[in-house]
Amino acid sequence: MNNKIVIISACCLGFLVWQAQVLAAEKDEGALRRAAALRVPVNYQTHQYQPEATTVVGTEILLSEISKEIAGKVYYELKELSENGLLGKVAVVAAVPLSDLKRETEFGRVVAEYLLTDFADRGLNVTELRIGKEIQILPQTGEYILTRNVGELANSNPELDYVVVSTFSNTRKTLILQGRLVSLKDWRIIASWRHSLPLNRDVLSLFQLPEKPFTIPVKGIAR
Repeated sequence: MNNKIVIISACCLGFLVWQAQVLAAEKDEGALRRAAALRVPVNYQTHQYQPEATTVVGTEILLSEISKEIAGKVYYELKELSENGLLGKVAVVAAVPLSDLKRETEFGRVVAEYLLTDFADRGLNVTELRIGKEIQILPQTGEYILTRNVGELANSNPELDYVVVSTFSNTRKTLILQGRLVSLKDWRIIASWRHSLPLNRDVLSLFQLPEKPFTIPVKGIAR
């Protein structure tokens, strides 16, 4: 009887030892699998930062292309209207925001400079007129028309025939530039155009207000 008890106890002990070894082996195998999983590369996408100028066409290039296209359109429109090969004298004013037609911006002046350069390259007889002096753009009954001080304009530029006016507005990601070539004789629109630019950092920088100059108060000198 005692021998049977000893044999059964030994069997139970052996089973328990074997079960413990199996559990330990399974535990070790699970640990190995987890370790292997950590060593296996995970499928992922890499994103590399690139400066804006290298991923999209530069603002300078876009403005240049737009300006050259406008210059070509104006040239051919005036050529069709010309008599004896004379294209007439064209004035260019700075582009203004559609929401505030009396406000000038650096962007508007840059657009005017591009147009002046490309108009001259096309052989057009161009001059620049500043908004608020010879020519103003004012709203009237929902339409945007040109008004001018006739006496001042006639005295300073009696030979002026046409003027190029531009306005711009924006959506969340796009700046829309619109322009017209207008006859100063009968206010007729000779040509018109619309272009868009991405509202990126380069464009936005042309709307930043200039910083005030740094000043140091000096005793005895009035500010």
